[in-house]
Amino acid sequence: MATRIASMRFLYPLFQPALTLRCNAVNIKRNVRRRTSVSGLISVNESIENLKQVVSQTNEHSLKDNIFRNSEKASIQRPEIATNVSQSDNNSHSVQFSQLRREKAINEDCHGHVAAQSTTLSRFREVDGLLYEKAQPGDKCLTKLVNIARSKKLREQQGKVVLEGKRLVCSALDAGAIAQTVYFSSVDALRELPPDKLRFTSIVKVMMEDPKIWSDLDISQDIIAIFKRPEASHLTFSQEKYGKPVPLTLICDNMRDPGNLGAVLRSAAAAGCHSVLLTKGCVDVWDPKVLRAAMGAHFRLPIIPSITWNEIPSHLPKTATIHVADNSSTTITEDDHTVTSKKQKKPSDYGWVRGHHPRKVEYEDDDLSGFADYDSRKSLETQYYYIDWVARHTCLIIGGETHGLSREALQLAERTGGRRLLIPMVHGVDSLNSAMAASILLFEGRKQLLSLAEKIRI
Repeated sequence: MATRIASMRFLYPLFQPALTLRCNAVNIKRNVRRRTSVSGLISVNESIENLKQVVSQTNEHSLKDNIFRNSEKASIQRPEIATNVSQSDNNSHSVQFSQLRREKAINEDCHGHVAAQSTTLSRFREVDGLLYEKAQPGDKCLTKLVNIARSKKLREQQGKVVLEGKRLVCSALDAGAIAQTVYFSSVDALRELPPDKLRFTSIVKVMMEDPKIWSDLDISQDIIAIFKRPEASHLTFSQEKYGKPVPLTLICDNMRDPGNLGAVLRSAAAAGCHSVLLTKGCVDVWDPKVLRAAMGAHFRLPIIPSITWNEIPSHLPKTATIHVADNSSTTITEDDHTVTSKKQKKPSDYGWVRGHHPRKVEYEDDDLSGFADYDSRKSLETQYYYIDWVARHTCLIIGGETHGLSREALQLAERTGGRRLLIPMVHGVDSLNSAMAASILLFEGRKQLLSLAEKIRI
């Protein structure tokens, strides 16, 4: 028992520095794991280096004291005790070796955190004060972009739209639309955007090469952006840049073809229309195909989508006159261009007039009040489009090519004293494309309105 007590008193000074070093190493490792920032890691590295110096100095003093004590005790104690001293000396060397292994593990852990941070930072770059991120292959944000472009339901639920091309994105930013994320494939394309309007926008550089991802988008534009769904009441339409509009409003009735609607919107913007109203049943005005065909018309004049027929009068002046487009009530002969009347037809025989066949568009109950027994053959007078038909504020209704004009459109025109506007054609031509007819009528309306304004001035 006396021998065990003596050996414990002798070994305690040897193991005390090792135990202290082990506790310090464990605490250092915990602190390193908790710190994630680069600055924190640097400070931890400095503290580790300082601690290493302190530990090394402590080890040197403790080893010298142990060696001095061992030499004194070895001279007065029995040979067995000297043997124990040599074994404890070996143990101190093994403790130092394990200490070095722990320090190496700590250094590797620190360097691992620094490497992870440096890898994250390497994904970011800066151009003209704008910080952008490089998208990795298979990034989920690309799938999100494509889904918004494809799905009308997602666009409405999330309140987002996808715009393609530098010109369209710049027009949206100039009008006051809010960009949420901008994707670009070249730095030169990013530099062409106004940086002051992208300070709070997420910017991502992508490689537009995978046809499975980009098949529904125009990747030749180099710029694709996700915007918050714009509303006409929140946008600014510059009269200095686009000119003063004429008192002419276009109403699109159940126009379902994206290309036709986009072309009609483009013509309306070119003719300087005051606004465009889209009834329920029209294709989504933010569909990518509509946006491409419209060529920026969405941000040149107010476009109000998905309105009912009862809501249309609230968007028009009380004195507005509403006309409808017609194209086959009469024909002209090729020889002397004389007008030849045709036999009266049912509404479905006209180019943009829908009869009483089943309707695919579901309107609210209030929208159908007063239209059930309406007969368009007894009401609207037909006239050529080049005869004066404008008033102080004039509206024009264009129907889709598939279903034509609705009965609601015809009765609304009758209520305001409107007429059918006929575009005469040579014999054998059935009808015009709705976008082409809209262009002819809109520019004729602009011409007549400007002429009327000139007469008033005189």
